[in-house]
Amino acid sequence: MRILLPQGEVTGLLWERRPLPGSWVYLVSFDLWVCDEDGVMATESTRMWVDAPGHVRPFDGVDPAVYLAVPTYPLPTPDSVERQLGPKRRTGWVLQPLRGRAADRAVIHAIDCPDAPAGRAALTWDQALDHAARPGIRLCVLCGAAQELTPLLRGFDTIGEG
Repeated sequence: MRILLPQGEVTGLLWERRPLPGSWVYLVSFDLWVCDEDGVMATESTRMWVDAPGHVRPFDGVDPAVYLAVPTYPLPTPDSVERQLGPKRRTGWVLQPLRGRAADRAVIHAIDCPDAPAGRAALTWDQALDHAARPGIRLCVLCGAAQELTPLLRGFDTIGEG
C-alpha cells in the first residue's frame, strides 16, 4: 500500500481492515528512520490505523483481489443495551492539577471529558476515590465526575442534594 502521511507518501504493508459506518480503517505498517541517543540512524517499523481511502492508496497495476485477501474483521454487533443506550463510555478518571495553586489543588474529570488534560495517566475507581476524598480536590460537574463519584464518597443518601 501507499500510505499518505503529512510529510509525504511511504510504502507499507496492509495487515488488516475493518469496516466502519460509511468508511474503512486499515492497519498498516511502514519503516521510519529514527535517531538514537548517540545520533545513530536506523530504521524502525511502526504500525498504525489509518482511514481508507483517505490515507492509503493501492499500487497501480495490482489486482484488487490481492487487497480483498487481507484479513477483514467486522465491528462487533452492539448488544441490545448498547443499541438502546449508545456506545459504552471509556472508563477511567483524570486528575488535573490546578496551576498556580497549592500542590493539593486539582480537579477530577472523566477520561472522555473535553476539559480533561491530554496525556495524563488514567486513574482507576479506587485511585479516583482516594484523590476525591482529599481536601482541595474538586469533581468536574460537566462530565459527570461529581455525579458518579459523590455517592461513593458520601453515601447514596446524598444523591439529589445541592
